[in-house]
Amino acid sequence: MIHVNRNLKRTVLLSSLLLGLAAAATVFPLTLKHEAGGPVTFPKTPQRVVTLAEEQAELLSVLGVKAVAFASGRIEGGVTGQTVQKLSTLARPSLQDAVYLGQYDKPSQELLLSLKPDLILMGAGDYSKETYQNMLKFAPTLGYDYDKAPWRTALLDMGRLFGKTAQAQQYLHAYDARLAKLKADLAPTARRAPSTTLLYMYEPQTIGVLGRSFAFSKNLTNLGLTLNAPAGIDPNISHKVLSAEELLKLKTDRVIILRRIVSGRMVPKNTTDDALAKLGKPVLTYPLDPQEASGGPLTDLKRAEGLAKLIKGEK
Repeated sequence: MIHVNRNLKRTVLLSSLLLGLAAAATVFPLTLKHEAGGPVTFPKTPQRVVTLAEEQAELLSVLGVKAVAFASGRIEGGVTGQTVQKLSTLARPSLQDAVYLGQYDKPSQELLLSLKPDLILMGAGDYSKETYQNMLKFAPTLGYDYDKAPWRTALLDMGRLFGKTAQAQQYLHAYDARLAKLKADLAPTARRAPSTTLLYMYEPQTIGVLGRSFAFSKNLTNLGLTLNAPAGIDPNISHKVLSAEELLKLKTDRVIILRRIVSGRMVPKNTTDDALAKLGKPVLTYPLDPQEASGGPLTDLKRAEGLAKLIKGEK
């Protein structure tokens, strides 16, 4: 099992003893439902797995399953047909020996044909329909949309498919226990100052506000805090660029900036930071790794830990 952090590791080990879960053998044929298309029936456990997204690769990493190949929209400088040397994604335990296929929406079909996968994992959504149809030419394909069905469902599916149901359940038990602890620790702050604005700075002088439908926002609300959008902004949007004037109208208890890391460095301080300083509220920085998944069992825990640490230390 991947070592996310010491607290979760201890909780996983303890929960496995308390639950006494036995790894029941999966009965095949096994049929799984997903969001990209119709149900898929597997005659046996897949041995050669390809993943087209870090979000789904996290499912494999939790369960200790290695991918033979992967595609991504977040890798800079990756060479198609080779392993990627500098992986920072939390899904790297399942990807570090995998062949890089190129972009997630246009993976190398020549490589896919030569690899002979028996399972392809990918994200689902309007953008993925063409890719999904193409992938069906190479292997049974499962597409998960975490906005429609939580990654918990996908993790349990993968647990059944790979004969690791107990491991999946243990992770979920540990995850829930850790999240409950973080939420309890933040409860006094959440009662006193719940309103939190999430901003995303992906380049100097350009900053966007995140609404409820953005995956990161859900990590904030899971901690018992209230997501705040500026006046006149639809809170259900996922992302909207703000002007300096709109920044100065923020009514919030704190601002958290997701500051993108570019070439190993966070976006530098700029006039946007100067404007936010005039609010007189805590402005906190969350470093956003360019390979960080939009969400998943590992990323969501990392974010909850990071957000809780930031907010507890705010001044």
